[in-house]
Amino acid sequence: MDRKYLAFTALAITLLYGASFALFDGGAPKGYAAIGGVVVALAWVAVGVFGRDDHRA
Repeated sequence: MDRKYLAFTALAITLLYGASFALFDGGAPKGYAAIGGVVVALAWVAVGVFGRDDHRA
């Protein structure tokens, strides 16, 4: 997959995850930070593992 699209998707996941903390007035549910952190980390790992640079001239 093109690295640009994967990076954009990972960035969107990261931003939405960070912004979602504003939705919780009394604090995030238990385990939310850990599970969300794993999802964000997996998204960025996917960029590195599955991302292909476009080398066309």
